[in-house]
Amino acid sequence: MRPGRLPLVIGGALCLGWLSLTTGYGAAAGLAPSTTVDLGGQDLPGGGLGSTAPDRPTPLQPGLWADVLGGSTTKNAHHFSYQRRIQNSTVHVGVLGAPQTAESDLVSVAAAVITDGVSEPCGSAQGSSTYSVPQAVIGAEVIVAADDPDDTESPCLRAETVQIVVSRGSSSNVSEIPVAIKVVEEAPVSAPAGLPPADEEVSFDVPEPGTPREAPGAPSFDAAPQLDPSSDGVTVSTRIEEGTEQLWRVGVQWGQQLVVRATAPGVDQAAVDELGCCGGVPLRVHLVGPSRSTFAHNSLDTSESNEGAYAVEPDAVADLVAGTPPLRYLNRYDDTRPVLPGDYWIGLSAAPVDENADRDPVEVPVELTVAVTGQVEGEPSYQQAVLSPSGGPGPGGYSPEQPFLVADDTFAAVASGNPVVLDAEGSWLDGRRWAGLGLGIASIACLAGGLWRLRAAR
Repeated sequence: MRPGRLPLVIGGALCLGWLSLTTGYGAAAGLAPSTTVDLGGQDLPGGGLGSTAPDRPTPLQPGLWADVLGGSTTKNAHHFSYQRRIQNSTVHVGVLGAPQTAESDLVSVAAAVITDGVSEPCGSAQGSSTYSVPQAVIGAEVIVAADDPDDTESPCLRAETVQIVVSRGSSSNVSEIPVAIKVVEEAPVSAPAGLPPADEEVSFDVPEPGTPREAPGAPSFDAAPQLDPSSDGVTVSTRIEEGTEQLWRVGVQWGQQLVVRATAPGVDQAAVDELGCCGGVPLRVHLVGPSRSTFAHNSLDTSESNEGAYAVEPDAVADLVAGTPPLRYLNRYDDTRPVLPGDYWIGLSAAPVDENADRDPVEVPVELTVAVTGQVEGEPSYQQAVLSPSGGPGPGGYSPEQPFLVADDTFAAVASGNPVVLDAEGSWLDGRRWAGLGLGIASIACLAGGLWRLRAAR
């Protein structure tokens, strides 16, 4: 090696090491079965992870929070508390997990309140991974409120403190799993019983694919491309690698339905040779709501499914469908999703390569057709003013047009908003942003060094 090259090699190694450290690519390279989806979320208040002690729960504020479960059985359950800001509000708590292994996994969220020294359950839910596509994100949500729209005395509606447990439920998996915890508080509604009822059955028209435009999804909730579909649908094309998940997002309002169709052509002979003789690539499409619960509805009277396969048959076409009933306020009392207006994410996943297969991952061509149908209707009338749980003035900034508390003293028209939360000193430059700023500076330095080297070589 020439002496003049040593600084360049050292500099290149430092650049690569810095990029690996700050982007997480170096750490993620050894994860199985896939590239991890970035769930987003701020560090928990006070830093660190959620509490493993039920009597010392980590306090939560409205917002989206990042945590990690696992490492041991004890660390598979984290305990939190939330203080209502609004009297008789509905508190939505969701959890979203990104499985890191091919083992069976699940995430669970449960809520309760204390009444006269007795714990009163207010709901629980869980989302579990699938065998065929184990790396797809999994999520669930609980709604802390009364079980009936006419009930104004329920402890779950009136209690000031909500106890929350985020866990792996009955899963024996103790590998670490990143999770995002979403908390949003919704103001009370006037005369909810008079609103349109939930549909008795799920029914929707599946959109026909149109002329596609290339629009790959992102492995990140924050970076997911925003689609603006009509009732006829918009079609985009992508190529998804085995073992990954891509995300898009779309806005849904009261009264509307979201329907998604993913199609993949049959495998041609070249792909047959690449995949091998006996199998294909399992695919899955699902939806993620503003509270980060995952679901995929289909009409009961059809054979449609949100799962399929990029099959080793030239004439076989994978046709995956997932949709929702109309978004109604009263859906929540019928245990029907969706329940909140805002951004909905569309997740498309391809199963990872079998660990015994001696080949590289292939890319599957997929066309995604997304439609939002129905008129905006059935909007609830939120109270003109809100009180605190003690009967004093409620949080500032509230209006009936912005009834969702998405951060302390920050209301929004929809439930999916996640404003930046400042650190304890009120500084925008928290640890994550310092890393991002450092990454930008280091990247520029690496680029400048490369350009200098090219010029010097002339």
